[in-house]
Amino acid sequence: MRIHGILAGALTAGWCVISAGAAVQPAAPRAVQPYAATSAAKRAVATPRASADAVFFETQVRPILAAQCYSCHGPKIQQAGLRLDSREGLLRGMSGRPAVTPGDPASSPLIAVLSHAGAIKMPPQGKLPQPAIDTLAEWVKQGAPWGASSSGDSKPETRNPKLPLWSFQPLRSGPAPKVKNPKWVRTPVDAFILAALEAKGLAPAPPVDRRKLIRRVTFDLTGLPPTPEEVEAFVADPDPKAYEALVERLLASPAYGERWARHWLDVARYADSNGQEGDQDRPTAYHYRDFVIRALNEDMPFDTFARWQLAGDEYEPDNPQAVAATGFLTAGFYTVLNVPMEEEKIRNRYNELDDVLSTTGAAFLGLTVGCARCHDHKFDPIPTKDYYRLLAAFNAGDRAEVPLLPRAEAAQRRDAERTWKGRLDAARKELDAWLAEQKKPLTQQLRNARIDALPLGEPEKALLRDSPADPKARELARKYEKNLRVEDRDYRPLLTEAQQNRWDVLATAVRRIEAEKPAPIPTALAMADFGAQPRETWLLDRGDLHFKKEPVQLGFLTALTHGRSPADYWADAKARGDRKDTTYQRRALADWMTDPRQGAGALLARVQVNRLWQHHFGEGLVRTVNDFGRQGEAPSHPALLEWLASELVRGGWRLKPIHRLLVTSAAYRQGAAFSARAARVDPDNRLLWRRRPLRIEAESYRDAMLAVAGTLNPQRYGPAFKPPVQPEAIQARNVKDPYPEDAQDAPETRRRTVYMFHKRVVQYPLLQAFDGPDAAASCGRRSITTVAPQALAVLNEPFVRLRSGEFARRLLAAETEPAAQVQAAYRLALGRSPSPMELEASVRFLEQQTTRRAARDTGADPKLLALTDFAQVIFGLNEFLYVD
Repeated sequence: MRIHGILAGALTAGWCVISAGAAVQPAAPRAVQPYAATSAAKRAVATPRASADAVFFETQVRPILAAQCYSCHGPKIQQAGLRLDSREGLLRGMSGRPAVTPGDPASSPLIAVLSHAGAIKMPPQGKLPQPAIDTLAEWVKQGAPWGASSSGDSKPETRNPKLPLWSFQPLRSGPAPKVKNPKWVRTPVDAFILAALEAKGLAPAPPVDRRKLIRRVTFDLTGLPPTPEEVEAFVADPDPKAYEALVERLLASPAYGERWARHWLDVARYADSNGQEGDQDRPTAYHYRDFVIRALNEDMPFDTFARWQLAGDEYEPDNPQAVAATGFLTAGFYTVLNVPMEEEKIRNRYNELDDVLSTTGAAFLGLTVGCARCHDHKFDPIPTKDYYRLLAAFNAGDRAEVPLLPRAEAAQRRDAERTWKGRLDAARKELDAWLAEQKKPLTQQLRNARIDALPLGEPEKALLRDSPADPKARELARKYEKNLRVEDRDYRPLLTEAQQNRWDVLATAVRRIEAEKPAPIPTALAMADFGAQPRETWLLDRGDLHFKKEPVQLGFLTALTHGRSPADYWADAKARGDRKDTTYQRRALADWMTDPRQGAGALLARVQVNRLWQHHFGEGLVRTVNDFGRQGEAPSHPALLEWLASELVRGGWRLKPIHRLLVTSAAYRQGAAFSARAARVDPDNRLLWRRRPLRIEAESYRDAMLAVAGTLNPQRYGPAFKPPVQPEAIQARNVKDPYPEDAQDAPETRRRTVYMFHKRVVQYPLLQAFDGPDAAASCGRRSITTVAPQALAVLNEPFVRLRSGEFARRLLAAETEPAAQVQAAYRLALGRSPSPMELEASVRFLEQQTTRRAARDTGADPKLLALTDFAQVIFGLNEFLYVD
């Protein structure tokens, strides 16, 4: 079993006894991606040959290209449309012909023009030295490998401001290309992938076996491991459509929405507190999270999903889900400023609006709209005026606790609450007035009795009785405030029986009305406009709130508006609504955003299918998933991206059919077998000649431990839970709602991680260690690191140890013999049986560890402790952390 080096070292040095000789390496077919692989090794395929190719390119080839070619065919200028500072540009070439043919220098136009072998001779100032040409020819012969990334240090050719931005164009979907090996094609997706591979003389990897396939797709679609029973049933199922049936079952599982909601919540920068210095909790923010989960499980059309998040309250104000959906707009940071400085409040307001607009642009359109706050966007066609016209839609409202009831019912409930409060106030007033009247003749008597009981001399007592306004009397009254206090119960013995009965009647009436208090109206932290009239919005010169350049009206991105003006969208939105307390500007924005013909819908579709592709395959067709502008990367398979986006729109914007297309494809079912030849041609595996080994996200890691331990709480929806966090991890200061220091591990904290309370200034340590985002900004793609603190978290995190103990108890309850326990552990955690070597080493470890525990931990069950140690090792395995 492969264990992270630090984890293995700590185990052998401390409380575990797996020695170097006992750490069994699995057979070659079971090899997994090394847990400690470096980021560089992931980028430049971790083989000596790939490393040598990268060094050769960086030291021998790139200097020649940079010195001789980049001035005319580089990042700033691309004469004849040819760009040579990225591999994409090199292979795209000009006039539809690649500049090089990897592996064949003789048929490569670049080598021909550099050799001055034809009519075109480059560089124009004179032929390069022959050694330089020979070096470039050898590079092409090797497959034209690039450096650490296919684009080198430069940016893709779409950054040329003179070229039209591909992502802003209308959808143009063509038929799937013809391929030489049509038998490999399972869905149209495969035709696009295979055509690109065949063009480079490559072939896809063999398919993965069923045991690995069910683990892959189950984690992918639900974020949980398959049970041993599910694995064995699928492996033994003779039905040729067994995999398709498995996919349907997983897509129909409620766990699907919980898994994929986490991806969108990253994009929406969702958290359960305000952030900033105060970081107040948001008790009702969870309604937005629940909306996302429900919407995905119900396969809500994505255009509706987008519209509701921008303006659900203006589309369906009587639908609680539509109202809760606008929590997307309130999910960012928020600071409550109790300061008199109006300027500071205005500045903070604009910062919050910028957060909303920037997140909206990144999440739905994959654009860095926020860059236009102070000046016209330097790369994309987004002028500052468009930025402030978009801002007008959000400036009309603010976050609020919005009722989650139909308007008529909410009005009735408010009326009922007002009526109840009126009755309660009247009853209390009657009681207070009657009681004051009864107290009046008795108050001085009771006060004098209190004065007489004080440890004072008679002069001081007389002063208190007769001259209460005297300064010395007031000083004495403050000193003996508690002793002099007269309470309601002190009057009761002095009242007549009739008076006492009347008091009881009036007090009972108050308590009866208090008990009749109507249930509170359920609310969610959501968006609400201030009224029907838009607020004044100004274009700020250079983003400076002191310099209002000109007032602006609602508008959209001019470059994505075709044949229908913002005023048209706005007029239509107002005509379709019946509310008198909202501007309908956000609805107009949402209509434009989801309009694939005259608005931004084509870009919206591209961005969303790219997000789905990224999570299924490890990288997007466009790797910069939140940036489809010139600063972003060009798509690796442009025609496939167009086809998928068009398919999304044609299919009514439903996501599950796209999932189905992707996960049932042959490309998805590939194994992870490495090919040195393919790596030379495509070092980054952008053409998908094999499966990328993927590490499960932090949330799935936590959920998988609970599932394997058998203690995962299936409760769905509702308020977030706060798990225990070590005191040293909650050292935040000045927060309004500090994280509880006494939170306990309990069944309610063993729910899926998507339901965990996400406090911005107190990130859960295990999630933080495994690259969970902090919700400070929209996160379309998580960073994946492999660092020592991850191994230390597996060793020291109390959550891991607790789940290891539960896993051990589950194994003890099911099996009595160590060998059977080991086999059960492997089937539960890894979906397979251990190899003979793994079984032997694990049993030997349990026996040795039991002996050690018996000698050291008196009073405890040594078998349980040894099995707990073994379970913790299982949770630290690469094979547990990585899919494939």
